[in-house]
Amino acid sequence: MENDNRLKLSGCILDFTVWDDTINLFAVKFYEKFSVYPNILLASDETYRKIDLYAQMQPDRLIAPDDETILSSNESYTGISDFIAEEYTLECCFDYDLTEGNFILIFDEAPDFGGEPILEEEKEAGIIYQYKRSA
Repeated sequence: MENDNRLKLSGCILDFTVWDDTINLFAVKFYEKFSVYPNILLASDETYRKIDLYAQMQPDRLIAPDDETILSSNESYTGISDFIAEEYTLECCFDYDLTEGNFILIFDEAPDFGGEPILEEEKEAGIIYQYKRSA
């Protein structure tokens, strides 16, 4: 995913009880700085583990591929793939070099994720839940 034309802004989640507000705050700062919203959220697996823990405390915001919430869906939950706000959507991607709580927001017009397809087992495991932020 190396591309010199990408726009970046780093942030840190200090309080995971408000992780979604923190990410949204930095997305707004990103927009104010670059006049475009980010489309990628990079974070470590430790950060995503904590985000998932707190996201599950808001089950009405976790939406499965069948458009049902985590409570009513037949899909099993293994994590968030997208963070959706009214103005933008962030695709969640891993950066194992980042420490817990730190993240990078990126705008990349043509992201290249290495061309690796999603494995069928991962699709069946239900990894494609989306977290919909409230307005």
